[in-house]
Amino acid sequence: MGGPKKPEQERCDAILAAAYEIALAEGLDAVTARRVATAAGISTGLVFFHFQSKDGLLEALLGVLLDGTLDALSDSGLARLEPWDRLERMIRVELERLVEYHDAVELIFAFYFSRRDDLFRARIESSFGRYLAAFSPVCREVAAGTRIQGDELAATVVALVQGASIQAIRNPETFNPESILATLRAVRPA
Repeated sequence: MGGPKKPEQERCDAILAAAYEIALAEGLDAVTARRVATAAGISTGLVFFHFQSKDGLLEALLGVLLDGTLDALSDSGLARLEPWDRLERMIRVELERLVEYHDAVELIFAFYFSRRDDLFRARIESSFGRYLAAFSPVCREVAAGTRIQGDELAATVVALVQGASIQAIRNPETFNPESILATLRAVRPA
C-alpha cells in the first residue's frame, strides 16, 4: 500500500486497535492478519512482521488488555488512607472499572474461556496472581487483630471482584457497584 510511512509504534498501535475492534464485534476467531491489515490500512505482511502469527497478534492484544488491570491498585494516594478505607477505595475503583472497561473485561473472559491454549491461560492466571498480590497487603492490615486471616480476606476480595466482573458482563444494565460497596460497609467493624 502506498502513502506515507507511519512510525513503527504507531503501526503496532493501529494493528492492535484494529484487532481489538474486530474481536469485540465478531469474536477472537474473526481476528485474522488479512482482516486486521485491512482495518488498519496496512499490508498483511506488516501484521506478520510485527507479530509473526495470529497467536502472536492475539497474545499482544491480551497483553494490552492485562497491562492496564492493576493500574488503579497502585495509586500512590491510597497509602494515606486507613486500611478499611483503602480496601474499600480499591474495591470501588475495580468495580467502577468493570463498567468503564466493560468491553475489555469481556474480551479477557473470551480469551480465558474460549481459547484454552496455555499461551493465553498462563498469562491470564499470572495476572490473576498479581491481582491477589496487590490486595494482600491491605487485607493483612485490615485483618490485623481480628480472627480473619489477611490472605483469606484477600482471596475473598479478589473472588468478589472477579464474580462482579461476570455479573457486569452478564447483566450490565443492572450491575450496581454501589450496592456491593454498601454491603461491604455493612459488615465493616465499627
